[in-house]
Amino acid sequence: MEFYPVVTGEYLFDTHSPVQLLLTEETLTSVRHQHDFMEIAYVYQGEGIHLVAENKIQVAKGDLFVIPPGVSHVFHPQDLTGSEPLRILNCMLRPEVFEVPEELSEQFSEADLVRLTRFREQKCWFGYREQKMELAGLFGRLQELSNDSSSMNKLRMYPLVFELLGLIGPSACIPFTDAPRKNNDPLHDVILFMITNFRQRISLKEISRYISMSSRQFQRLFKLKTGKSFIQMLQEIRMKYTCILLIFSDLGIQKIALEVGIGDMKYFYRLFREYSGMTPASYRNWLHSHFSSVKEMMSYAEHTAR
Repeated sequence: MEFYPVVTGEYLFDTHSPVQLLLTEETLTSVRHQHDFMEIAYVYQGEGIHLVAENKIQVAKGDLFVIPPGVSHVFHPQDLTGSEPLRILNCMLRPEVFEVPEELSEQFSEADLVRLTRFREQKCWFGYREQKMELAGLFGRLQELSNDSSSMNKLRMYPLVFELLGLIGPSACIPFTDAPRKNNDPLHDVILFMITNFRQRISLKEISRYISMSSRQFQRLFKLKTGKSFIQMLQEIRMKYTCILLIFSDLGIQKIALEVGIGDMKYFYRLFREYSGMTPASYRNWLHSHFSSVKEMMSYAEHTAR
């Protein structure tokens, strides 16, 4: 069974609003993960690939995905150079959002409340493709309200939540249809393989054979298109997973090293120091003492190597 870090709402939500939005820029080495809360991921800008559960989907601006707790996923930018970013607006829902306060519930219809209950019970991911920018404006209005937890703002927020569910809810029963596929660079498949299998020992010879190239030809092409060697990118993936585990778990350092596929602790410490400038224990302590929220920690962890 594959293991992916669990991003926990207990540490992630940094305001009392039942709905929070976070804009992230995905990279070639973004961490595949799961949540313990419901997330709605909206492709705000760019094109890319979405690995979700057992599916690989071509995505573009305007695509939206509902990711229930326990479903692993990661977005991967189409562009290998970083010049055409893939940005995702993450709409995160606290469990409390599904329990409408009694003083507010009488303001809404029975149909709205039933729709909210059904959405909470959703176990499988599903997607929705925007038609006429209807989601962009809706998320903009949600963002304006998401930093205020007053009853008045909740009264204004729930109609937006119900409007969103009314748009995307019917798609839960319809298979998401891929956009027409581009002629993807085979290096995408290599990097996606690395993201999923980084715990294993992956040799240059094996990965070259994966896309039917000689090792020498593969190394040259990989460096040319991504700006990094195969080994550099593999180790960056492992170090990013290390950072997430340091933030979201209480695992010991040796256990984390094994989870990311490194059995030699000397080598692990050297790699992590080169990546972050400090030891794993110091990094964990430093993050918790210097940032006010886990969102800030995650942002730092994601961009440490840049």
